[in-house]
Amino acid sequence: MVVLKEGDRAPPFRLKDGDGRMRSSAEQEGFVLYFYPKDFTPDCTTQLEEFTDEYFYFRRNGFEIFGVSPDDSASHKKFCEMHQAPYPLLSDPDCEVARAYGAWKSGENNGAGVVRSTFVIRNGRIVQAHYRIRDVVGHAQELLHGLERERIAQLHADQT
Repeated sequence: MVVLKEGDRAPPFRLKDGDGRMRSSAEQEGFVLYFYPKDFTPDCTTQLEEFTDEYFYFRRNGFEIFGVSPDDSASHKKFCEMHQAPYPLLSDPDCEVARAYGAWKSGENNGAGVVRSTFVIRNGRIVQAHYRIRDVVGHAQELLHGLERERIAQLHADQT
């Protein structure tokens, strides 16, 4: 399994959103890419809502948000509309992007599927990589705190 870490080049992607529009990593300077198993499930709904609540703060810091699952575009559209998500969900039906990011597990006993994972990417590089997220509550805030720590560290580096 692929395991990406800070500083690694982010794998490129090109996926459809809920409106059928193609979205590409090449179009983004900064973005959060989070992988989740299935629309309309309790933890995935909580995750969508957490990122919705923090959307303004991510955008203010120069990051778009994309949720990715194997569900089709129609399901994503309904899921976004139901929860008024201000950001797109992307359809990865063959889980090729999930595999490229190491957000896929294969196994006979536990079954195969998407591993809840999140990546913060700036200028094509991984800034943060989080695998096997067990508690979605507070995860979006954790990412924002990481970005704030990074910003402060950069300010200190610029002053020396």
